Amino acid sequence: MIFGAKTDIGKVREHNEDSFGCKDNLFVVADGMGGHRAGEIASSIAVETILAGAISQIDEAGLKRLILEANDAILAEAENNPELAGMGTTVAVLVVFPEKAIVAHIGDSRIYRYTAEGELIRLTDDHSLVAELVKRGELTETEAKDHPHRNMLTRALGTKGTVEVETMVIPVKPGDRFMLCSDGLTGMVDEDTIGQVLAGNETPTEMAEQLVALAVERGGMDNVTVVIVEI
Repeated sequence: MIFGAKTDIGKVREHNEDSFGCKDNLFVVADGMGGHRAGEIASSIAVETILAGAISQIDEAGLKRLILEANDAILAEAENNPELAGMGTTVAVLVVFPEKAIVAHIGDSRIYRYTAEGELIRLTDDHSLVAELVKRGELTETEAKDHPHRNMLTRALGTKGTVEVETMVIPVKPGDRFMLCSDGLTGMVDEDTIGQVLAGNETPTEMAEQLVALAVERGGMDNVTVVIVEI
């Protein structure tokens, strides 16, 4: 298993509020939100908390517990620092085993699988207002891309009360490639192009760099982070 990663502030934001990290067989991307660098702090807390508690044989229940611990840590930091009130973050987590992978997420950061057979599969559904409207048939995918509330999340870390973590277990085969990304990529680069890049012969690092560069070239309206894991 090899991996590569790249992050960029983009062309519009003043700070990069994305965070990412890995530990052994666990990979995580978080996209923070909140003023005065609060989003940057929230995403960092999420990544650090999840990585600190990660063990190589973690299961779905254990992964959910880690993500909920990250939520508690973000809330505690905001309570101790009033200027950080309301900060939050998305999170996307991948844990890879020899024959399976666990996917967990909250928000609109995504995880994709590019199979050894050449098929790109989105493994996560966005937890956002426009995604819900598309699911109900009230918006088309094209309309959703330009909707004024396209960045409004329905789930995020940093939320009081019940936080629902979505998880799934999928099979893994040699040759599979997984991509975790913030919405700074998917807002600028379509899935056909993502699939073309993941089909290439470059290293995971080179693919991540190529995708981030495309997102920036096409507008760079948000921070953009890409992590690619190849089996």
